[in-house]
Amino acid sequence: MFKNLFGSLNGEDKQENQEQAQALNDNNNDYQEVEYDPETLHGTHYTEEDFDDEVASRAETWIEEEYDRGHNLNEEDIQNIYFNYRRSVYQEWNNCDTDQMIKFEHANSLKYSGFQTSGFVKVDDNNPFLEPVHGIDLRTYTAICLKVSAGIDHLEVCKAMGFEPAIWEELNTIWPQRMGEDTTFTVTTLFGQYYAENVTVPQLENLKAVISEEGAANLEKIKTDRYFYEELSGARQAAYEYGIDGAQWILDTFGINLADFQSVAMQWLNDQNQNWSSGEIMAFTNYQQEKQKEYAAKFAAEQGGNVADDVNF
Repeated sequence: MFKNLFGSLNGEDKQENQEQAQALNDNNNDYQEVEYDPETLHGTHYTEEDFDDEVASRAETWIEEEYDRGHNLNEEDIQNIYFNYRRSVYQEWNNCDTDQMIKFEHANSLKYSGFQTSGFVKVDDNNPFLEPVHGIDLRTYTAICLKVSAGIDHLEVCKAMGFEPAIWEELNTIWPQRMGEDTTFTVTTLFGQYYAENVTVPQLENLKAVISEEGAANLEKIKTDRYFYEELSGARQAAYEYGIDGAQWILDTFGINLADFQSVAMQWLNDQNQNWSSGEIMAFTNYQQEKQKEYAAKFAAEQGGNVADDVNF
């Protein structure tokens, strides 16, 4: 069934799709280049309602035909049919490439898929998962986590916040529990967004993690040099594979603490999701893997070589 659907979307009904796209363009001759709504990334030459209606019309037609053929469709089948037609219609109506389509999917992931994508978090003020815990909202909890991850003793953080360590233990239980229970991933992605912003609150502004001059320079470099960030990510992963605490190794070698490193990681993730480029992503992935291999060889040499190095087959 889905082979037929993919064939339809990718070529067998190409002439029909081109005719529909041309008809849409004929009705919108007053624009030369597609303009996108900055929030939804829908083209401004049509309405969101028209788009959803078109997707539903094509999907329901296909579903009815499948039922007529005697095929039983489950909920996952139906979702996949809508998913593929949504892609097809979006690319037709906007005459865009796959990268633009993926950015559109990220921007609308909550609406169409039921979960949030980092960099595109939409917050419902009535979301019970975001209710403060002991008066501490998610933003403040993230600020606390940043300080603790930076190496500041949690007792100092609790004192600055004006609550007992037992409260911190409850916060550090309930918020992660909510992240696990929230099927929309709103809490998790919003936590990551706050982490990327390196948020703070007035009570914690005077608590500063110690960082060397070299560490500060390296931190600034991984914020602006994606290749340097990918190198350190590869090195950290290689370290873990050789039984070394990767986060501690980054701190000892480059002077960057875990909180700052993870904050930058989330910044790059959000930037990647918002400015999706398949070519760049592949280049960065390949570069990180190359660096991981280089550092793996370094760690292996420091440990006297890999166990299998002396094995001949």
